[in-house]
Amino acid sequence: MQSGESIYNLIPQPVVAPERPPMHRSKYPGEVDPATFEFGDRVRKGTGTFGRNPETIKPKTDAFLKRTSVDKLPSPASTMTRTKVKKLPPVPKRDEAPAMGLVSDKNFVKTNALETMLAKPPKKEAPLLATQKKDYGKVPKYLHTIKSQIAAEKEMIAEFQRQQEAAATQSIRPMSEDERDELLYDMKVKWGKLNEAYGKLSFTLDVPSHIRRKEELEAEMTQLEKDIKTLQGRQVVVVDERRV
Repeated sequence: MQSGESIYNLIPQPVVAPERPPMHRSKYPGEVDPATFEFGDRVRKGTGTFGRNPETIKPKTDAFLKRTSVDKLPSPASTMTRTKVKKLPPVPKRDEAPAMGLVSDKNFVKTNALETMLAKPPKKEAPLLATQKKDYGKVPKYLHTIKSQIAAEKEMIAEFQRQQEAAATQSIRPMSEDERDELLYDMKVKWGKLNEAYGKLSFTLDVPSHIRRKEELEAEMTQLEKDIKTLQGRQVVVVDERRV
């Protein structure tokens, strides 16, 4: 499973400035007339400062709930009742004595021994032979799957090789005489420069760097001589690597 850690988390991410929301515009008008405003200075209640006059808030002795002022309440029988479910057994009463002194004369040791001796042994089924199984002599399904995968891979590889061969055939062309002469001339010039550098080496090769330089020059000159012999007097074929 992949965790949340990654080396790309070490790269600092660009800081994106949050988009500024548009300026809030109230749907109500900004100008309010104090004369119509509930808490304005021009509208002042008479009891807004010291409250009501105690003489005006005396209780009325005749304003009480009377018997015939409201409808009759429903009868208790029509109210909804809920039956209680007893989850635990009831508590025994104090005059109910529990059953005590129950003794069994059964010998459990002998009973278990008799049941064990009289029990029939379990039947063991003999294992089936390999030739008696249903899938005997049949190729498993997973082998068919593997063979089909191998055949598909081989076909894909063969198709890739055919494409490579076709591309290589199209990119091959014979080298012209002018190109071969120019290439031979450049190789001979290079061989002459290497031979000149080889002739300027000291006779005493007592330094490891001189020995290594001599071996490198000899190897390059030998390879150039082989390439010059290959180009002389033979038909040369050029492979264009840009098309391969």
